[in-house]
Amino acid sequence: MSKKFLVKNRETIVPELTREIPENGIFSIGNDSSATLELKDERVAPEQFVIVCEGSQVTLMCRVDGGQINGQILPQGSLHNLQPKDVIGVGDYTLIFDTAESVEAIVSSFIKKNSAQENSATSNLSQKKQNTSRKKTGGQSETLDSQRSLNDVLEELRSDEKFYFQVEDAAGEKRRFYVESEEMWLGWSAAGKCVIGKNTADIEIPRAQIRKDWSGVVLYPLQTESIRLNSEMLSEPHRLKNDDHLLLLAKNNAQFDNTMSIKFHEPTALLVLDSILPKELPPPVLMKTASQTADNRLKSNADGDEADRQTLQSTVQQSIPKGEKLRIFGYFTLTEIMVMTAGTLIASVIIFFVLEYF
Repeated sequence: MSKKFLVKNRETIVPELTREIPENGIFSIGNDSSATLELKDERVAPEQFVIVCEGSQVTLMCRVDGGQINGQILPQGSLHNLQPKDVIGVGDYTLIFDTAESVEAIVSSFIKKNSAQENSATSNLSQKKQNTSRKKTGGQSETLDSQRSLNDVLEELRSDEKFYFQVEDAAGEKRRFYVESEEMWLGWSAAGKCVIGKNTADIEIPRAQIRKDWSGVVLYPLQTESIRLNSEMLSEPHRLKNDDHLLLLAKNNAQFDNTMSIKFHEPTALLVLDSILPKELPPPVLMKTASQTADNRLKSNADGDEADRQTLQSTVQQSIPKGEKLRIFGYFTLTEIMVMTAGTLIASVIIFFVLEYF
C-alpha cells in the first residue's frame, strides 16, 4: 500500500507539497532546492531529514537537530521507523505520514472546500465546469508531482552517493563541489571566490589539498593557520566527517572570512551504515595483564608482610573472571588441546584399518 506525506504550514494544508513515498530509494526533506520535499523555512536545514525506503519499511533519519516526531525531539543521527499517522514537525511545517488514500481524501476535501468558498457567487453551471476543470488539472498536477518526485529521488540517489562541499557566500548563493577526483584543491580564485577543483589554474591562492581514498576524504592544510575546522585551527591532515564546517583565511591573509561558509557532506548510504554499525568497539581484554601486574608488585614488595601478599593475591583472583582458563596460543584451553589430540589419533586409527582391510 502506497504512502504519502500530507504537508501543513501553520495548520494550513499545502496541496502542492503533497508527496508520494517511493517503495525503494531515498527521500530527502529540507530547504535546499535539490531536496525531494523542499520546505522554504529558515529554521529548516538544507537537508533536515533523509528517509530510506525499503519495501514496507520506511526509516526516518534526522540529519541535524531541530525536528520532532509525535511531540518528541529528534536529536541528530537518530532513526525512527515511520508508522501511519506519525506527525513530523520542523519549523512552521507539519508532515503527516499516512496511506495515499487517506491523504488524497483530506487534500480533496480541502480543495473542494476552498473552491466552494471562492466560487460561491457564481452560477451552478459555472461552478460545475470549474470543479470539473479543477479535478482534471488536479489529476494532471498529481501525475506531474509523482513524476517529478520520482525524478528527484533518482537524482538524489545519484548525488548522495558522492562526497561534496557546499559553499555559501554572504549573498546566500549556494554552490556544490563534488569530490570526483582523488586529488583536488581548495582556495581563492582571482575573482575572490572560494573554489574547489582539480585544476590548479583556477585557484590563485590555494589553502588546502583534498584527497579521497578508501578511508574517505582527508584535508591537508598548506599553512598552519589558514583553515579553521569547526572553530578550531587546523594544523595537520584531518579526515572530514559529515557536517564539518570550514573557514578559510581571507585572500589578503588579514583574517578569516566569516561570510563564506563551507560544509562537508558524506553520502547518505555511508551515514545510514554508520548509524547501524556500533559507535565504538569494546577494548580488548588481556587476561595476563592483571596477573603480571600483581606478580610485579609481589616481587617489588617481597619484604612486605604476609597480609599485603594475601591482599594482592586476592586482587589477582578477582580480576580474572570465574571459569576463565589459561589458553594455549591464545585460543585453546589444555582440555580442548587434549580432546583434539585424542580425536586426531582415533581418526587416524580408523582410517588405517579402513585402508588396510577394505
